[in-house]
Amino acid sequence: MKKPIDVRVTKQGFQDFKDEEAALNARRPGVLARMVAAREQGDLSENAGYHAAKEELGNIDRRLRELKLNIRFADIIDGTGSDFVVLGTTVVVDNGNGPQEFKIVGKTEANPMEGKMSEASPIGKALIGKKAGDTVEVEIPDGKAKFKILKIS
Repeated sequence: MKKPIDVRVTKQGFQDFKDEEAALNARRPGVLARMVAAREQGDLSENAGYHAAKEELGNIDRRLRELKLNIRFADIIDGTGSDFVVLGTTVVVDNGNGPQEFKIVGKTEANPMEGKMSEASPIGKALIGKKAGDTVEVEIPDGKAKFKILKIS
């Protein structure tokens, strides 16, 4: 059977999915209780509390469905110990502005603000399969950037 979605994650990313699912499942009953209490106040057309709770419940349910799919179809990749840049490795690069550290992760757990670079991003794609000492050239919105791989861990 072919998997409906391709979810490649690190061990930490998989655990983050499970933790978020548990937190949302714990929060859901409180939101549902708020919605029921607001509904009992009568006219729903002008009941802001009801509409806010209904929207929040919808967001929680949507995210829970997403998380369940991600958890069910996850391929957990552990790249630690590799001499090459693969999913799960941390790489230190220098593009002329000083060293930067990225953890190469799957699309579903990417967050550049936290230093988590997707394997599908232009920089991630360029780094995959390379080793320390290699230099890669990446097409970015401002033109081209060169990254020298200083360290892989």
